[in-house]
Amino acid sequence: MDPGLVTGSEDVGVLATSAGAPLVYWLLGGADPAAFEGTTSVEEIRARVAAQPANHSPLFAPVISPTLDLGTAALTAATRTWLPATG
Repeated sequence: MDPGLVTGSEDVGVLATSAGAPLVYWLLGGADPAAFEGTTSVEEIRARVAAQPANHSPLFAPVISPTLDLGTAALTAATRTWLPATG
C-alpha cells in the first residue's frame, strides 16, 4: 500500500544523487495488526496509521515478529533480483 505523503528528514537521497549512486528507500511496516482491527475503510486505516509513532519517536516499537523476518526476506529478494548473480 502506498503510504502517501510522509514527513521525513532522511538526506540519504541527496547523498546518493551527489555520489551518482542508485538508491531505493523502503518503508517497512511494523505496526501491530490488532491496531487495525475493526477498520472498514481506507480513511479509518489512514487515521490509525497516522496515530502510530514514527520511527524517530521514542514510542516507536515495531512488532518484532513477523516484521523482522518479512522485512529481511523482502529486502533479500529485492537485492538478489537487482544485483547480478556472481558465481
